[in-house]
Amino acid sequence: MAAKVLNIEICDQTITVCRTARKGKGVHIFDSFIFPTPEGCVLDGVISDPSLLGEELKKQFVSHNVQWTKNVVFALSSSKIAVREVKLPPMKKNLIAAAIKTNSEDYFPIDLKNYHIAYCILDTASATKPYNRILVMAAPVSILEGYFQLAEKAGLTIKAIDSSGNSQYQALKCIDNKNVTVFVDVGSSSSVVSFMRDGKLLLQRPFAFGSDELVSHYINVSGKTQESYLEILNEINVTHPDFMADKLLSLTDIQKNLERLVSGIMRSIDYFNSGQWESAASRIVLVGLNRHLVGLRDFVAESTGLETLYLDDISDFTAFTNGTAEAATFINCIGSSIAPLDLIPKQFLSGRKAPDKAEESSIMSGVVICCIIVAGAVLLALSSWLGYLSSVNDLGDVNSKITSLTSAKQTYDTYVAYQSSEQTLKVLTADTNAPNAKLVGFFTELEKKMPSSILLLSASCSNDGISLNITVGSYTDAAAVISSLRSFDSLAEINAADFVSAKNEVGAERISFTVNCLYGENPYLNNINPYNGFLIASDKTTDTTAGTSTDTTTASTSGTASDSPAQ
Repeated sequence: MAAKVLNIEICDQTITVCRTARKGKGVHIFDSFIFPTPEGCVLDGVISDPSLLGEELKKQFVSHNVQWTKNVVFALSSSKIAVREVKLPPMKKNLIAAAIKTNSEDYFPIDLKNYHIAYCILDTASATKPYNRILVMAAPVSILEGYFQLAEKAGLTIKAIDSSGNSQYQALKCIDNKNVTVFVDVGSSSSVVSFMRDGKLLLQRPFAFGSDELVSHYINVSGKTQESYLEILNEINVTHPDFMADKLLSLTDIQKNLERLVSGIMRSIDYFNSGQWESAASRIVLVGLNRHLVGLRDFVAESTGLETLYLDDISDFTAFTNGTAEAATFINCIGSSIAPLDLIPKQFLSGRKAPDKAEESSIMSGVVICCIIVAGAVLLALSSWLGYLSSVNDLGDVNSKITSLTSAKQTYDTYVAYQSSEQTLKVLTADTNAPNAKLVGFFTELEKKMPSSILLLSASCSNDGISLNITVGSYTDAAAVISSLRSFDSLAEINAADFVSAKNEVGAERISFTVNCLYGENPYLNNINPYNGFLIASDKTTDTTAGTSTDTTTASTSGTASDSPAQ
């Protein structure tokens, strides 16, 4: 038989303790007891006062004669633990942890710096389902740290910390059920629903309803206080000798107080059946401390239409726990030592476990391996030293060659500098000769030579010239503007067009027109009229017209003159 270990589950209202040891394929329970949680010590799995709770644990250990057992496994129950079922492709088991660590931020979209990640393999890859089903959990390190502080105050050594959900799963795997069975762990403020078949967990869901609503109602009608919590649980337990809830509560009151709890069970079943039509839930099994609540079994059976049992009625579980009475009450404690999760952060591993004899006997083999490693390291160091000496000699030869080529390098650097200077000079020359380089001079002349009435509306510049939209007071001013532009040193040609006359807001006449100017040398400065060809063609046309008119006049005059004498 394996060594005995304490299994403890700490909840807000109660603390359950049992001392167990593995026996073959089952678990043997030696001692088990329940006591109320000291007020203000625990809230949703968070231990706020480890000193007070540690002292209470030591008192309970002494009163139940289990103070000699120091190894403990905690079953952690808290809604602050994030749970996610994931699917991973087929891979070796030793690679699953690395895969989960790599993808943990995708599973839990929170800052995981202060969380510890653990996992449980629910199902391995097969031909029908080519993937691994993994249950991944993220537990706050602050909660786990509180359990180590509690163990220190109570004089215990933590062997493992498991989640209550995994503990239930490990303890219920012993039940041979070919159809889907729904296991409902009824807690005080919350409950957990597990769907299992053939020893495999198909779905596990917590919901925030338990027995507290019924307990609170019973406290009000009975006049008892919260300090009598365990006594109250006995009085609303239909299998307990002290049961008397039926004398104080009506069936309507009981069903009203259990309505939310039963509704949570029904919603969980509906959710599971919606995706598992071929294997819907077939029966319900109530487990945990509050499984025998008055009216619960009948209300669940009536609401769901499914066969509803107590875990005590299942022979497989009774055989697994060696017929221990009330084993179903301590199911989370029993399962926590079977295959607990790795809910212990690395910073708490050191000093947690003293080496046993097997570890001590392996020291010699470790020393031998260490000597072999040291010898290999010496050989590698010697080989590296010889390689280093060879590299130093090669480096000396290279440095000598570099020194001999110093003058050639200087010549090459000078050549490169000259090339760079020449390229810069070419770019600068090109920028200097660019047409727009005369743009400043053009605007300078524009300010000096234009009449005061000119209004320059806009200017559009290009590499070849500039286009101006101009408004002046009269056509005379327009002629003056065009004449002045033809005297600019920076313009080779100008063309005026689009003359428009309009009156402004005060009724004064304004002349608007467009002037297109081309950069270049002004031909008028060299006494060249760019319109000379046009003028010569115009003169020829004028001469021809004038000659015709003269001949006609002469002829007419002659005719008149010759006619006069006849008269």
